[in-house]
Amino acid sequence: MATDSAMGFDPGRCSWLRLPERIPDLNRRWLILFQVLWVPALLLAIVGPIAGIWFRFDQAADNSVLITGSRVGLALSEDDLTTVRFPVGQAAKAAGVKPGDDIVAINGLPIAKVVPISKRGLERPHDATETDYAMFTPIIEGGDDSDYTLRVRSKDGSERDFTVKASEDHVAQAARSAGLPPVLLSVVDLLHVLTYPFLIFAAWILHRRKREDLISSVLSLAVLLTIISEQPSAAFLTFVAHVPEWLHQRIYDLGNICLLAGILLFPFGELRPRATLAILALLPVLFFLSGDLYRAAFVLFMMAGVLTLLWRLQNTPPSPARQQIKWALLGFSGYGLFLGIAFASDGAKLGVHSFGAQLSLELIAGLSFGLAFLLLQLGLLVALLRFRLYDAEAVISRSANFALITLGVAAVFAATADGLKQLILNYYGNTGSTAPVVFAAAIATVVISPLQERIQRWSEKRFQRNLVKLRDDLPDCVRELRESASMDELLDDTLRRIEEGTRTTRTTVIVEGKILAIRGTSPESVENWLTGFDPEGCKDELCSVSDKLFPIRVPLQTATDDHPIGWLLIGPRPDGSLLSKDEQKALVEVASPITRAIRVVTRRDERERVIIGRIEALECRLPAATSSAGRERNAD
Repeated sequence: MATDSAMGFDPGRCSWLRLPERIPDLNRRWLILFQVLWVPALLLAIVGPIAGIWFRFDQAADNSVLITGSRVGLALSEDDLTTVRFPVGQAAKAAGVKPGDDIVAINGLPIAKVVPISKRGLERPHDATETDYAMFTPIIEGGDDSDYTLRVRSKDGSERDFTVKASEDHVAQAARSAGLPPVLLSVVDLLHVLTYPFLIFAAWILHRRKREDLISSVLSLAVLLTIISEQPSAAFLTFVAHVPEWLHQRIYDLGNICLLAGILLFPFGELRPRATLAILALLPVLFFLSGDLYRAAFVLFMMAGVLTLLWRLQNTPPSPARQQIKWALLGFSGYGLFLGIAFASDGAKLGVHSFGAQLSLELIAGLSFGLAFLLLQLGLLVALLRFRLYDAEAVISRSANFALITLGVAAVFAATADGLKQLILNYYGNTGSTAPVVFAAAIATVVISPLQERIQRWSEKRFQRNLVKLRDDLPDCVRELRESASMDELLDDTLRRIEEGTRTTRTTVIVEGKILAIRGTSPESVENWLTGFDPEGCKDELCSVSDKLFPIRVPLQTATDDHPIGWLLIGPRPDGSLLSKDEQKALVEVASPITRAIRVVTRRDERERVIIGRIEALECRLPAATSSAGRERNAD
């Protein structure tokens, strides 16, 4: 009996054992539960940053926390508090303190040679004691407005005493010298808040447009939770709302998990490749990690998300879904670029030797962080809303142009300036001249034009292959076809190439008011459209946004023609969007060779019709002539 049962086993009856192909959308019950979490998150994402900024302004007297040691007019290295990075304010400058000086005593008490507070510094050998940290604590943490006498040793070995009163005035003076109101120091690291209105709007659109869509809703929640857990909302949660630290951290972790899950399941919640399911199951491990291990795990999960999207891109045929994945990957590119700039600026700001430089890097870091998250969400938003999906290649191409041109010009400028400075130093021993910088700027200006042309050609061939193929190959193709192909063959091949190059849904060619070729629509639709078409009214406008059938009308004429012989009519893309400016320009460029080919084929067809008519006439006369010749022979 057991054998019979085993042999009668039907895998179809145990379909519940098989994993689903995709995670289903939110049904009514799950949607209500999700709303219970999403609505408070939205309100807190709006209120939190506003309240956090207010709290920052209310605590404006603590601006010295931006620069370690600035309460005594010095910027101290976190790797070694005895090292002066640069003077802050007028008191230290007046005392002759220079970058690189060392503090050897505080209030007459000698201190260790190295007193680190950063993790990197603490990992290195040092001789700091608890007494050293006790002397530095009131200087770096504030709360004490006493006078301090610091003994400073210069690079040449000379020592001098520097007496200063601890206060917030020093960093305020430095801010005024840099042209920045001291009150703005409280929010100098919060420039990413400028992107919050766009992110909140994106979160609203993602969820409200199609609430039951799992991916859109999860990514929407990720945006809101990230805003809640980052500064300045984090200050509101900690100091105003008194949210426990562990709960605050869990909100941050949940936001990252939602972001990673949305990326891994993008765009339709498919569990392909099957490794996606294992990665999703591992995401909750972020709740139990912290520090460098947390950051490493997050980077690994993000890399897994990118690789998953690349796999889906390779295994998805040309379609709107493929374009959605391209937009998502474009968002990742912007996210990685600006996040790298933010991290680099954060890392570099503690090594500069002037207040202005540190302040600039602080601004760059904050703005870059906001732009990184904004670009990631914009890429996902455009993809999920299926808005202008077929502009992905053009945007990628322009982004690559901008990035490569910027890097190229910066490299030329830096190399030229450094080379000239070194040359002047070797021969004259003076690098204070501005001539190298001026000359380097001139060289960079000269090379930017040819550099831009080369980079643009490369990026077009790499990211807009179909458009380049249309623009470069179609003219040669029609020149060959016009000598041997019929009009139907010529136009059918031409429209097919235009569809491949622009990915339009329908095309039509009209010559002298007659429809010669149609693709993607019916003759009746074109006939009805022609009844309202005014050729004179669209000579100066290539595009008509209000026209849903043929928004692009390219006149068929050459440079020497006063009037077009007809029109090349182009419909919208599959997502309903219009062709880009680059695509419209390419169509105008190929219109001239198409026009010449139509004229050549028309004349050739006319000649062939005349020749065929004459041959047929001769063939009709040939029997009569043959009969007459036979009668004459018989008569003879």
